[in-house]
Amino acid sequence: MLEAIVPFITNISGISQSLYKALHRVHVAHLRDHAPDESLARLAAMDPERVKVADTDEGRRLRTALHHLRTAHNLHAQT
Repeated sequence: MLEAIVPFITNISGISQSLYKALHRVHVAHLRDHAPDESLARLAAMDPERVKVADTDEGRRLRTALHHLRTAHNLHAQT
């Protein structure tokens, strides 16, 4: 997930403001060595098909990562 985030932390063109903020929170939690649970939960709550993501290789990689995160988060919430 972090690999998919990096291109969008420094260049926010092509993504929505709410997605940028959620990605930034995850990135900062990682840099500060904090538990990313809350920031990942916010990111997982976003619908990967509805958020604005650029139609580029990086954008498609991010959308795929968001799908995986959402699926993993939902599976974890069910247990």
